[in-house]
Amino acid sequence: MKVAINVLKALILVLTSVCGIIFGIFAPLAIMFGDIVDAAISEHYIIKIWLINSIVCYIAGTVLLMLNLYKTASCFHFVGLIVSVFIYGVFQGLYEGQDATNPAGLYMPIMFVTILTFITTVLANKKVIEERLSKKKEKEHEAAPSILGGTYQYKEADTQKKRGRK
Repeated sequence: MKVAINVLKALILVLTSVCGIIFGIFAPLAIMFGDIVDAAISEHYIIKIWLINSIVCYIAGTVLLMLNLYKTASCFHFVGLIVSVFIYGVFQGLYEGQDATNPAGLYMPIMFVTILTFITTVLANKKVIEERLSKKKEKEHEAAPSILGGTYQYKEADTQKKRGRK
């Protein structure tokens, strides 16, 4: 399990380095300060949101993941996913009817990092999840208190007998 988690962490680190830093930081900076697109688009608020989303949600989220703060990193990446979908929607409106290419291909691959983060979080917390499920199962099979004063212990064999299994 540790090997799978470390492989996923390495993959997330590489994807964040490529998609988060190069596409998430350098691309918006190039759009803002270069003559790549129209001035109206380069000065649009969504470029700044794209830059902030990449730095705060994805790069900081990956740092948290490397520090084994899986749930916090998942929250950061989930917020980044929602903001990326918002950015995509705004860019679709900006580029509607124009011949210019939409930079959606630059920030959409970072969403794959969110999926990998969720998988890593589940794998890292597998024991905790199994413990909670077993406690829930025990609680479901807990007998009601008897008015006669006896105690009842849950046994897997008892439930199988009741269901007709052997």
